[in-house]
Amino acid sequence: MKLWHKVFLCTFLLFEVLFNGASFYLIEHNFNRNLKTEIDLGLTERRIIASQLQSDWSYAISLSNNMGGTSEDSAHFTRNNAQKYTRTFENNRIFLEFRNSAQVEVFNNFERPITGYRPELNAPSSDRPTYILRDIGKQTYLFVTGKLALSGTNYTMSYIRDISGVYSDKSAQIRLFFQINILVTFILGIGLYGVIRYLTRSIRSLTESAQTVARGLYSQRVSVHSGDEIGILAQNFNRMAEAVEEKVNELELTAMRRQKFIEFLTHELRTPLTSIIGYADLLRTTKYNEKVFFKAMNYIYSEGRRLESLSFKLMDLILLGNEKPELQHQDIMPLCLEVEEALQPRLEGLDLTLILSIEPYRLLTDKDLFLLVCTNLLDNAIKASSKGGRIYLKGYLVNHTYYAIEVEDEGIGIPEQDVPKVFEPFFMVDKVRTRSQHGAGLGLAICSEIVKLHEGKIEITSREEVGTQVKILFPQN
Repeated sequence: MKLWHKVFLCTFLLFEVLFNGASFYLIEHNFNRNLKTEIDLGLTERRIIASQLQSDWSYAISLSNNMGGTSEDSAHFTRNNAQKYTRTFENNRIFLEFRNSAQVEVFNNFERPITGYRPELNAPSSDRPTYILRDIGKQTYLFVTGKLALSGTNYTMSYIRDISGVYSDKSAQIRLFFQINILVTFILGIGLYGVIRYLTRSIRSLTESAQTVARGLYSQRVSVHSGDEIGILAQNFNRMAEAVEEKVNELELTAMRRQKFIEFLTHELRTPLTSIIGYADLLRTTKYNEKVFFKAMNYIYSEGRRLESLSFKLMDLILLGNEKPELQHQDIMPLCLEVEEALQPRLEGLDLTLILSIEPYRLLTDKDLFLLVCTNLLDNAIKASSKGGRIYLKGYLVNHTYYAIEVEDEGIGIPEQDVPKVFEPFFMVDKVRTRSQHGAGLGLAICSEIVKLHEGKIEITSREEVGTQVKILFPQN
């Protein structure tokens, strides 16, 4: 069962229970109040009639004695005068019954037969009349019974009142309640359906989006319609989907780079191995010839150097990805001078000039990694430069936030479309030129990993036939 179905049913049932319970309580409360009013009215009217009857009887006795006549019998007096007392009240709903001490009926204007046991006639007290409710046919009557004394003669006086209207009103209210309940239930059902469907539209959208994401379409997003809990849930779902999409894209990109890495590695290993095997086989199968022998050995040595360089750089790349270096404060100037000294033979051999411009600074770094970064950047600059060119190594503060190491050359430059790819392992702008100089396309990839370990930034700008500038920004201590 869907959530909105559950909300609809729970809300609908809760309303029905509360509405029906409250309605029946009000009907029953109103009925009991009306019934009590009728009983109180009956007790009061019975007392008034009894008092009036006694007063009139006393007056008749007094009048007869004054006139010297014979007094009327109390039973006869009651029989002749009882009917007029009902006219004072609701004549069609009030009835009287009188019985003497022997329970012989003296007067009764109640025309309906009363059958069965009558407990109210059992010695009621004159000052405390009793009452009973009795159903006769389809009508309900109130019987109020008590003793009445007329000149020493005791009578049982029963006041009978038709209270069927109270029960009729209750039945009419129940019928009206059911009619109203049917109408309210119908309107409530339609209203709840529309409101709950509207309020849970974000949940339905969430469900559809979750199913879409589960199918692998991670770009799916949910439309946020409100700022309530469901709207917040939709926003969080969108953030989660965005994070999942980023992670999946990152994993796909990593997998693609790994596959590309393996392909490049295989190719880079196969090429020198093929040359080594080919020239070794040539030496093995041909007669000794000094010129051929020297050429073959030179190729074997050159390709072996390439394999050695490749293995060292791959080891550097692997180690950089697995270890967190211990950073210490290092003076930048001596490190840059050490790099210059190490590369001086190559620079002199190619008639290149390295120009240093270093602002003194103590940088939080690893000495070996810093030397490796500078060496790789200068090595790339040397490979890209022509004979007689100049290479610049600069170090300076940037906005008191970073310390920049910048290497700039006047070499062949990098095509604009290739600039974003230069940090990928094995990427080579000029493969023939790079391989001829024992390159493997790993220098900038290693530099990028070292910069990440320092939580820094690396930027590169280049123009073909003008030169390349690589800037590394190390955060201050």
